[in-house]
Amino acid sequence: MSHQLNKRHLRKEAEKAARDIKHEMDEVHGPYWKSRADLAQLLISLSSVILVGTITFSESLLGSATGQTKCVWVLIGSWAFLLLCLVFGILCIWFNAMLFSFHPRFINLGPELEKRLDSLDPKSESMVQDMLGIVGEISTQALEPVGRADRWSFRALVGALLTFVLGILAFIVFGSFQLLK
Repeated sequence: MSHQLNKRHLRKEAEKAARDIKHEMDEVHGPYWKSRADLAQLLISLSSVILVGTITFSESLLGSATGQTKCVWVLIGSWAFLLLCLVFGILCIWFNAMLFSFHPRFINLGPELEKRLDSLDPKSESMVQDMLGIVGEISTQALEPVGRADRWSFRALVGALLTFVLGILAFIVFGSFQLLK
């Protein structure tokens, strides 16, 4: 019975260490991850407003572009870039949400941790090292998706920024064609 209690205690201590890691990650990376999500939300909002506004008034915008199909394609290109910005912004927020999944994933791996601890020989001289190795492997397994999500969230934000700028530039080019006409 005592042997079982020690393993439960070890699991609780490992979960406490995971909470400490989570707090440290939140403290170090949290502000950056939050600002990334805020910027993605801003780009989503701006792209949505510009898309809705320009599509709503597309008849007015295209009314003066009659006969200049090049200008129409520039406007459609602008809409396509802004739509891509929306997609990249949503992906950024989606991946950004996964950045906070370490602690729940670690807790969900608790049964695997207990199972692996049960396989240890309590009389082994390397038991402490073996326990630390198991906790380290479980921690790595719980952290793995976080690193991947961080990279994809960053890439999606860069995609959102680039497509937003390209959409705005295309709209400016369309407006310039209208003024030059």
